[in-house]
Amino acid sequence: MLRRIFCLAIVLAAAGGVMPLTGEKIAALPQVMRPNYLAFTDQRIYVVEDSSKIHIFRRGPEGVVFERTFGEEGEGPGEFGYIHQIRPLAGHLEIPTEGKFARYTLDGKLIDEVKLPFRVFKNWIFRVGGNYVAKDWRFDNKETVATISLYDKDLKRIRELGTHTDAGGVSKINLVAEHYSARVFGEKIFLVESGKETIVRVHDRDGALEKEVRLPLPPVKVTSALREAIIRPIREQPDMKSRWTAFEPRIAFPDHTPGLDYFDVVDGKFITRTYQYREDSVEFVIFDLQGRELKRLFLPHTGRLANGRTFCFFQGRYYHLRENLDEETWELHAEKAW
Repeated sequence: MLRRIFCLAIVLAAAGGVMPLTGEKIAALPQVMRPNYLAFTDQRIYVVEDSSKIHIFRRGPEGVVFERTFGEEGEGPGEFGYIHQIRPLAGHLEIPTEGKFARYTLDGKLIDEVKLPFRVFKNWIFRVGGNYVAKDWRFDNKETVATISLYDKDLKRIRELGTHTDAGGVSKINLVAEHYSARVFGEKIFLVESGKETIVRVHDRDGALEKEVRLPLPPVKVTSALREAIIRPIREQPDMKSRWTAFEPRIAFPDHTPGLDYFDVVDGKFITRTYQYREDSVEFVIFDLQGRELKRLFLPHTGRLANGRTFCFFQGRYYHLRENLDEETWELHAEKAW
């Protein structure tokens, strides 16, 4: 699904200690038509296209050069159902997709894949050591229940790491629902839960709880201005315009937001995104692993309520995809993050 990206080439200077950042265009990517996810390594850039194939671009002295495309829609080897994410590691790619977990070489050749005997919400499954961490999500008309569990190498459940219940179900779409997710960094599992307060629970590779870290990200009041800032990028997506009349009555907002709507662990740092907006930029707050705040900054906003993610942090920079409507092509841009 084509996602129009609303962002500024130059982020406005911010008061109150927020650093002004200057954007940089890295490359035009004419092969990209319907981007769904963005990931980096030292030598390559990966863009998930239309949720079932992956473009590889090589980074070098000559700039960004298209290398190849692999993958197609299907259930067989080398085929994908819906790619919500792609994770480059030291020597291979991990690609969870509908019903299976695949590994590929960094140049896009299939190594192996395993079928998943359990359901996974939006394919959020990670390897940690020889085990797996996966999130399930069940809902009805009254509530939504998310469960994160640890599985062994044979995909047999070892233990439940946590569960979270959120009011509301399929009848209403809460655009600022409480956040509950897992990430893996090294040999650690990080479970973040954000509602009235934001807590990160750190587990070892076997699921044992090591510590809890509280992040100073309190909820904020949902004002009419905040509602509009959240709704506008969704409403203005080209594929949403014909469906907006039916979609709008299902939208719901509580009185307050959770402290964050995005969480990741990158380069030994917690990366969070809040509900603070400035023009077409959104606030990110970066913490160390002990919960000490390192930086707040506003970066181009690539939308929310999306199945994919068209931005990523890599080696201290924020990379994001932007659609150049005049040139009818997608571009890769970057900002300094730390």
